[in-house]
Amino acid sequence: MAGLGEQRSELVDDRSDAVQLGVDSGLHVDQAQGRAGRWRGGAVGVGHGWGVYEPDAAGTERGRGVPEPHRAPHYPRDVVVRRSLLPWGVLTTLLIGLLGMAAPASARPDDDTYDAPLEITIADLTPGVLPRNGPLEIRGTVTNTDLETWSKIRLYPVFNVGAECTTTSCAEVMTTAADLAAAADSDPVAPIGVRETNVRFDLGTLEPGQSASYTLTVPQAVLRTLFPDPKTGVYWLGVHALGGSAHTPDDSITADGRARTFLPSVRSPNGPEVDTAVVLPLRGRITHAEDGTVADAGAWTEALGVDGQLGGPLAFGAAAGLAPVTWLLDPAVPDAVRQLADGNPARKVTPVPDPNEPTPSNEPSDDGDGAAEEEPDTDTPLARSARSWLAQAESEVGDGTLATLPYGDPDLASAADSLPSLYRAAREQTGPELSSWDLDALPVAGSPDGYLPANAISAVDDGAVLLLGDQMFPRETFSARPPVAGLVGDRPVVITSTAAATGGPGPDAELSPVALRQRILAEAVVRLLRAGDKDPDPLVVVLPSSVSAAGASSFWSGLDQPWINLSGLDDLVVEPGTGADGKVAADRQIDPADLSYPPGQEDEELPGTVLVEAGQLIRAARAYQAILGDDYTVGGELLREALAGSSYAQRGDAQAAWRLATTRMWVEGQLDKVTIEAPDGVTLSGTSGGFNVSVRNDLDEPVTVAIDATADSGATIEVANPIRLAAHSRTSVPIDATMSRTGVHNVTLRLTDVDGTALGADDTLPLRTGQAGVVIWAIIGSGAGILFVAIAIRLVRRFRRRGRPADDTAGDDTAGDDTAGETA
Repeated sequence: MAGLGEQRSELVDDRSDAVQLGVDSGLHVDQAQGRAGRWRGGAVGVGHGWGVYEPDAAGTERGRGVPEPHRAPHYPRDVVVRRSLLPWGVLTTLLIGLLGMAAPASARPDDDTYDAPLEITIADLTPGVLPRNGPLEIRGTVTNTDLETWSKIRLYPVFNVGAECTTTSCAEVMTTAADLAAAADSDPVAPIGVRETNVRFDLGTLEPGQSASYTLTVPQAVLRTLFPDPKTGVYWLGVHALGGSAHTPDDSITADGRARTFLPSVRSPNGPEVDTAVVLPLRGRITHAEDGTVADAGAWTEALGVDGQLGGPLAFGAAAGLAPVTWLLDPAVPDAVRQLADGNPARKVTPVPDPNEPTPSNEPSDDGDGAAEEEPDTDTPLARSARSWLAQAESEVGDGTLATLPYGDPDLASAADSLPSLYRAAREQTGPELSSWDLDALPVAGSPDGYLPANAISAVDDGAVLLLGDQMFPRETFSARPPVAGLVGDRPVVITSTAAATGGPGPDAELSPVALRQRILAEAVVRLLRAGDKDPDPLVVVLPSSVSAAGASSFWSGLDQPWINLSGLDDLVVEPGTGADGKVAADRQIDPADLSYPPGQEDEELPGTVLVEAGQLIRAARAYQAILGDDYTVGGELLREALAGSSYAQRGDAQAAWRLATTRMWVEGQLDKVTIEAPDGVTLSGTSGGFNVSVRNDLDEPVTVAIDATADSGATIEVANPIRLAAHSRTSVPIDATMSRTGVHNVTLRLTDVDGTALGADDTLPLRTGQAGVVIWAIIGSGAGILFVAIAIRLVRRFRRRGRPADDTAGDDTAGDDTAGETA
């Protein structure tokens, strides 16, 4: 073991295994089984100074090919030996504690375990397949990611063919989708082939952080020597960079930088064609503040840029030229961008302007009483970017195939459990901006990762096309390939290749345009091989939103192959009622229960609390819209906010439910401004009668409401609905009550919209009645009858007295007096 500051030597355990130690990588054992070898290492603690155990018998640059040194297991650059700064005692402790730990057999580039000093990209590959005429040209860049200068840098192409290939130095030609998947997941430093030293590019010197371009041109003569009889399949193509630095000598063997990709080959290019649809997603995270503004303006500035989640796919598709492009669009996206283009105004509760009336001026009135309302700033960089994006999106989407997701791209998997009606609500919304584009659209449903559970598929009840990833079709149920042109009920199924969307094998950027294109071509080739003498399965690839516009032209031009038929997604949809894939219509059915939906996917779904809040906001928004009437659109805006707030893009956001709740509370606060007030109690004098209640509107807008009156058995309440109130007004509403029995009846009065949805305001009152009222009316009636009889008798007597003579009357009076006297 070398001491601090000394040149490092080899450390072996009792099995003569060469032990590799690193400051930041722990201890690993190179299972070299005691082979003679040497260390190629750097100085103490200097940048990427590492040591690699290499057999002395490794090949050298002789002839055409130089086999890459084979090391088992293959350690990425950052886990091989670096100069240790630890004292001997610490290293000994590490050795005792960690000896025998196994290194991973493979490492993906995104594991951050590959750490070469020279970073290579393949920015262009012309053509994208093995050419039968003309050269193969590879272009890209080399960047020095080390802390010291690298010199004598030279680059070579690498192929898994040629006379120097052996079973250990060259990988097999790939012919199946499983081969491609294994290759994409393989160790970036695993040997794939040999260097073609007859083709070389001398780059010279690179300072730390410096980049330079390279071009490797492989002549057709060299290709014919390497590929005398090319097969239909997928070959490896790599680029190796060799060089040296002050502490890493140039040994002309070990690659100091690597890049690799797939090189498809079709022996008979004029045979069957693979129908291929490239789908570009325009979907993303949309959040709203309580006042209705689009939140997180900084993120939108980045998203709308040419490298952003929305600007990148748009620019990428624009480079397609005349090639068919399918756009997978969430209608909420153009609405949000339109709001940003208009200065991101807050939510307003204003009536829809009458197109026949002049637009009111925002200028103050002549008397100075009016004040101009402050308008949003539409001249900000974000507003300008939004307008530019909208103009380009309308043009590009209009020229391609438009596939529309449910509005807001809601999490259908979570909604199927917590809010099954969400899909229907989302599908009914088109969005004002997209509606103004007046485009034909293909309704589709699918998640960003290609998974949909069975209950979510059942919730898609409008016959929309289901976009399902091929990983949902387990081999044990669907044999060697997923079904083509399947149906779930009346829903056509289009299977997307999630593997193709993962891109290339690395270690360079696996989602670069060239890496994605080569993976698509490779997947198409294995479909040709699998089909045999039948029509190959279609290939549908939904590209990631992170796709870069740089290199997009090369992506599209490279897909122009005689065995690739670029199509729109709508051309690959087989409608119900027809046969396809050698099956009659009835045999096309797929049982959703047979599809794979791993438990891990359930863990990724939005929490039920988010969907509950979305449902409550939707109900409140509909009630608010109902009382305002068709002259207002705020209810639709609130509903769209709820849909966007429950999207797949909200997964993992702990604030998603809270944002929906704050908006819901704002709506409920508006509804609470319409109130009802009933008397403390009402006593009816009989079995029926009436009373009045007060309804008050404190909103700035007129409303139309209704009163829902309920009582216990024995009482019937009738209200003169609907009730219209002007802004800031109160009205008295008459209510009729009919009782079938005496006693006290509890009556509850609730304010609702015209459809019967409760607004929140209510009041209760006791309603009393009894038979005492009947008795009172009977007494009053009897008294009135006696009065009328007495009046009649008096009138008759008076009439009779008028007909007698005066003396008879006097005599009668005298007689009366005499009689009175006698009696006395």
